[in-house]
Amino acid sequence: MDKYLSSNGIQLCYQDLGDTTKDVILLIAGLGEQLGEWPDSFCKILTNAGFRVIRYDNRDVGLSEKMSGKNYSLNDMANDAAGLLDALEIKHTHVVGMSMGGMIAQILSAERPNTTASLCLIMSSSGRPGLPPASPEVQEIMSRKTDGSVAGFIENWIEGKRRIDSPGYPADEAALLQRAKANCQRSYNPGGYMRHLNAIYSNDSRVEFLEKINCPTLILHGKDDPLIRKECGEDLAEHIRGARLELIDGMGHNLPHQLNQRLCDSIIDNIKRVNQ
Repeated sequence: MDKYLSSNGIQLCYQDLGDTTKDVILLIAGLGEQLGEWPDSFCKILTNAGFRVIRYDNRDVGLSEKMSGKNYSLNDMANDAAGLLDALEIKHTHVVGMSMGGMIAQILSAERPNTTASLCLIMSSSGRPGLPPASPEVQEIMSRKTDGSVAGFIENWIEGKRRIDSPGYPADEAALLQRAKANCQRSYNPGGYMRHLNAIYSNDSRVEFLEKINCPTLILHGKDDPLIRKECGEDLAEHIRGARLELIDGMGHNLPHQLNQRLCDSIIDNIKRVNQ
């Protein structure tokens, strides 16, 4: 069930799953993605393992407040996450971020070390200069502006998924189309996607934040990610003290359902390091 609260001066939509007395896992989604991009099946594994799971729409997407005409940074988005935790009176959390959500998680964990008990970064990057970029074809589709129609947006989104999703776990085309339509029915705000992209481009390197992270950290990255290359995952592991790196065969830039159990098991194993 969608819920709402005020965080960092804006309205955020979130879902609170599982037993509210259990340890919290905060899931931070990626570029232009709504909270449902953390699939129900993925969240169910974590709640069945005894965790309270919170997923939310970042500003400018889903049912959270839209920021038309306003620029913002990844730091602002990290403050949104911090405000969400404060509003829910959560003192400690295990932070899991994917892609842009991993970038937000880096800042949150560095700035709130007493709040972040553990950290997992999935298919993310430090933004350090010199890291290999996405291919020109992938860069083009990710930054392409559509004609403004829902149909054009869906067509562009599906083409992008074809290029960046996991080659070892190909998605069903009908399922992709159904997901795209459901996302647009819930919320259609292409301007939010572009402002997310601008927030990433304006942030540059986060290496200075990585050096402040001192909690158990896990890096999960696909060996076949064409958007954020595996070298970016290796770079994160190199710059975060004590981080563990897991490179996954056949995984691209998405969370294929076939890997749900493996990814969740790895996240839970990293959480267990907190008290070791």
